[in-house]
Amino acid sequence: MRRSFFLILFLLALSFADEADKRADLLGTVQVSRVHSLDNAKGSYKSPRRAMFMSLLVPGSGQFYVGGQPRYIRGAFYLAEELALITGLYYHSVYKYDKQVEKYQKFADTYFDIEKYESAMNSFHPYDMDKFQRNYGSERENYCKAIYGGSDSRCVSFENGYDFYKSNYGKVVQLADPSAYYRTIASVNFVLGWQDAVPDPNITAHLKLDNPDYKQLGTSRNYDSYLSMRKKATDLADRQAIFLGAIILNHIVSAIDATLSAKAHNNSLYEEKVSFLDGIRLESDLHLGENFRTGAAVVYLF
Repeated sequence: MRRSFFLILFLLALSFADEADKRADLLGTVQVSRVHSLDNAKGSYKSPRRAMFMSLLVPGSGQFYVGGQPRYIRGAFYLAEELALITGLYYHSVYKYDKQVEKYQKFADTYFDIEKYESAMNSFHPYDMDKFQRNYGSERENYCKAIYGGSDSRCVSFENGYDFYKSNYGKVVQLADPSAYYRTIASVNFVLGWQDAVPDPNITAHLKLDNPDYKQLGTSRNYDSYLSMRKKATDLADRQAIFLGAIILNHIVSAIDATLSAKAHNNSLYEEKVSFLDGIRLESDLHLGENFRTGAAVVYLF
């Protein structure tokens, strides 16, 4: 009984071997590749897309997500740079800018006199007022709107401007548009409104000409100082674009770095050092049938 059982097993083995041999002849040699498993000691898989979006939102966060000491250091650098840039943006384009604006506004309140300006411009009344209005009145409408809130033709006209001022300025509780007012008086055409203004000694003779061209009415150191203060404020405001550009660049560079870091991390999970023994393969050939043969060979693959 036991012999019959082994005989049946032997016949089945011969049958399976013969079938396998036929399939091998039909398909040819099949190369079996070895798939390396994840190295759990190096951590888990990290999504490059997630790392990218994290650093795109908050620089450095993608590096922290991927992990590893070098990436922690780079992540801390990107985050510190972000905080430094935001601080710089606030300090220069908000805090210092507001202080500078406050400074030149107080300076104008102290040294620019609306009545002095109106009186000086009214003194040119005997001359050709149409030409004078064309040369020196281009900002008058904005000036009237900034102070009174409207562009009354009597205010806009140099001929009636001084009388309008005396009749209406006392009713003004506060400037209608302070920003427009401080911007308008920065024009050189308002130079005679500054307390230290000195009229050009030749301006009277110049205005008596039949067709006088434009000529500055006078000079003022206060006016020059005011322009310098406003320019400094403008420079501080312009730094906003520089800081914003640097912030955007920091986000982009951090996102790219986080993406590459995640890919490098994932690649390291599949790395496996192959030893000499891992390269050894034993190939055998067993043919059971009419042409019985057997053989074996040792092959080094690497």
